[in-house]
Amino acid sequence: MLQLVLGPSGSGKTHTLYTRILERARAGKRSILLVPEQFTSSTEGRLYRLLGDELSGFVTSYSFTSLAEALLQRYGGAAVRTLDDAGRAVLIRRAVASLGDEIVCFGRHKRSAAFCQMAADTIRELKNAGLDGPRFLEIARRLGPGNEKLQELGLIFTAYEALLARSAMDPEDRVDTAARRLEPDFFAGQAVFVDEFDAFNASKYRLLEAILPAAEEMTVALCADGLADPEQGLGLFSRAKRVAALLLDAARRREVRCAAPVVLTGDERHKTAPGLARLGRLLWQGDCEELGAPEITLSSYSGPQQEAAAVAAAVQKLARQGVPYRKMAVICRTAEDGAIYVTNGFIAYKLNPAEYAGVVQPVTFCEAGNWSIQNGEKREDVPFARLDLDKAVCPVLERDDV
Repeated sequence: MLQLVLGPSGSGKTHTLYTRILERARAGKRSILLVPEQFTSSTEGRLYRLLGDELSGFVTSYSFTSLAEALLQRYGGAAVRTLDDAGRAVLIRRAVASLGDEIVCFGRHKRSAAFCQMAADTIRELKNAGLDGPRFLEIARRLGPGNEKLQELGLIFTAYEALLARSAMDPEDRVDTAARRLEPDFFAGQAVFVDEFDAFNASKYRLLEAILPAAEEMTVALCADGLADPEQGLGLFSRAKRVAALLLDAARRREVRCAAPVVLTGDERHKTAPGLARLGRLLWQGDCEELGAPEITLSSYSGPQQEAAAVAAAVQKLARQGVPYRKMAVICRTAEDGAIYVTNGFIAYKLNPAEYAGVVQPVTFCEAGNWSIQNGEKREDVPFARLDLDKAVCPVLERDDV
């Protein structure tokens, strides 16, 4: 069975999954929790605090990488050498050399280490998208004249895979290989829970699809307000909704029953800050009651430079009050906006990001609720500029800009 748990950030999706894991552990049933690589350590600590010594043995947390390694250890393939970045670049160079006169457009770059590294990175992205060498070459040739560089890249990709198959494995291939070699007994009697992801590459989709009929049930938490996508791919939650649709399609192909999705609408994270909860509803839903709250200041400025200056002053004011920089976050719409904050705001007010942890992180609004930006510690010797700090405010985009 496939069960989707949907809701905006802070609505309680992770709590819902952990509650189900606890219920299964108390009933003597085993579970697997899949989380991104960077969360595996903190997840294990949280599971131990929740389950204690007695029940911790009923759940195992994995990343896709560690799960793939566990599957390869059991079903074969773990001993195959995996190429690192340098090895991939060397193999690309050998592939280019093996093609001889077929490489014309990239001919003068054949011996360039930078070109080989860029080609290796491009091939990695193509693999993440689910393409192999012959398929990409076929697509490039269909495009016809004017796409000779794509065709040559397809030739390099195909030759690279042929050389790779003889002696080693790409890091991206290990998850794919694990999906192909997976046997149902690994997940027999176990429920699989997937949390903290907003998208999956092609190999991870294939592994999830292989797990679906083998596991007792699969529960996936996604940051979305439902399955319908009236924005047609342009909404805050459109990417997560696309993920949900792909998982549902995979379940149908594998003849796995799909339960009705659980849709959470509350804001559990901001129970003690109603103003922030209302701001969240404005960002997720587009409307809410008045935002008036002591924890929120709405401001309007004539341009990004003026806004950056006000934000820098607000950050400086908080720092003088003793708030560590690691507890501050500036969330921007784009990377270009972030550059404006650094060059025209923070540095101008002697908040050097590299030295004093100026906090700039460009993210989308949908992701913003999941971010806690931590860029360093407050220094005792930060040189503060002379500013009218009492007039400093922290701007928030107005409703029309959302």
